[in-house]
Formats: sequence, C-alpha cells, structure tokens
Amino acid sequence: MTYCAEYCLEVPDDFPVVELTVFMAEARRVLIPSGNTSTAWQEFGGASNLIGWRYRASSDAWLEHRRSIEMPGGGPNHEDLYLQERSLFLMFSAGVACIESTTYALAAAASHPQVCGLTFSPKEQRACSAARLLTWLTPHAKATELVTTLQRLLAAPEWTLWVELRNRMTHRSNLPRRHFASVGGPPPQVRPLNYAPTSSTPEIDADLADWDTLRMWLAHALRDLLVSGTSMLRGA
Repeated sequence: MTYCAEYCLEVPDDFPVVELTVFMAEARRVLIPSGNTSTAWQEFGGASNLIGWRYRASSDAWLEHRRSIEMPGGGPNHEDLYLQERSLFLMFSAGVACIESTTYALAAAASHPQVCGLTFSPKEQRACSAARLLTWLTPHAKATELVTTLQRLLAAPEWTLWVELRNRMTHRSNLPRRHFASVGGPPPQVRPLNYAPTSSTPEIDADLADWDTLRMWLAHALRDLLVSGTSMLRGA
C-alpha cells in the first residue's frame, strides 16, 4: 500500500498517486478563483473524493475474493459462497464507480467558464457518463486529449466487461457459477473463475492472473483520464 496525502489514506500500490496529486493541484488552481468556491468546484470536490476510495474498495474486494479461492480445504459452504459473491460484487461495483466518479469530476471541471463552459445543471449531472462526456467535450479544442482518452476507454473490451459484470450483479442476478464432477475418475481441471454466460454477460473461464490483469487495466485507464484531465485544466 502507498500513502496518498490527497486522501490521507493508504491506497493500492498501482493507484496513480502522482497523477492524481497533479490533477487535484490543477483543479484547485482553476476552479477556486481568489479563494471563492465555485459551483464547478463543489461538484468536482464530491466526485474527486470518491476516486481513491472506490479504487481501494475494488482492490480490497478482489484481494478478499482471491484469498477465499486460494484457501485450502474442501468445497466452499454457503457462508463461503456468500463471501465470495459479496467480494466479486464489490470489486466490479467499486471499480466501475471509480471511473464514473472520475468522469463526473472531469465534467464538473469542464463546466467552469475558463475550461470548456459545459452546461452542468442537475439534468446533466444525472445523465453524466463517460459516453455523454465524450459527446459534450468533442467540440472543445481544450479537451482534445481527453476526448481521445474517452474514445479509447469506451472502445476497450476490458471496460465493456467491467460494466457488464457490474450491471449483471447490481441490477439482475449473480453470475451463474459452474460446478464440475466426475464419476469413476479424477475430477476435471477447472480454472478458478468459471461462470456460465447469461443474457447480459459472456462466459468466463479465467485464471486469477487474468483478473489481476483486468485490475491493472483499470489502473492504467484511471491514470490516462487523470493525465488528460490535467492537460485540459492547464489549457484554461
């Protein structure tokens, strides 16, 4: 873990502390003119506080899930299954929330008159998403780098998977776990993350390292958003 002075909190080592610190410094420079708190800063402040909290929550949940799977012994009982499902839900819910909090903070920053002057009334605040932010920022030259980053995020299969799994577990049901058995022979070799496809999610047949990589992708995506957001603010 690494200490993040911005949050007065320990965060995972792969959290982009340096990029977050620079981003926050630029936001304060632009959004708090002469010590007066702007509306853009008020919305920005609430969202930016969540970035590190949600990232750590996602990381902690994944480590909990990983430990439960690697634990020696027989098959999981119902209590074990509950804990595994909870940690999986928290991993994906918090991971997506981290990116969504970041895009909301970026939209709030872009609403400042010196940045892009986006309209960010309660209607836009409720509708804010990475896709909406891309549409809003596309006409603005100051946000060219951020537009490219958002396009890359939305086109990434990793982001699609994060959102699909979050949506399934949040709004529909849990992921259907596969169970394997054998008669008269050794049990089949099964990878630890094995879930059947659903109407809204793909089949998952993965090793723990595959989702370590998925989390690494999230760290890189977050870092790119913060760097691009800093570039937009420096153009103000």
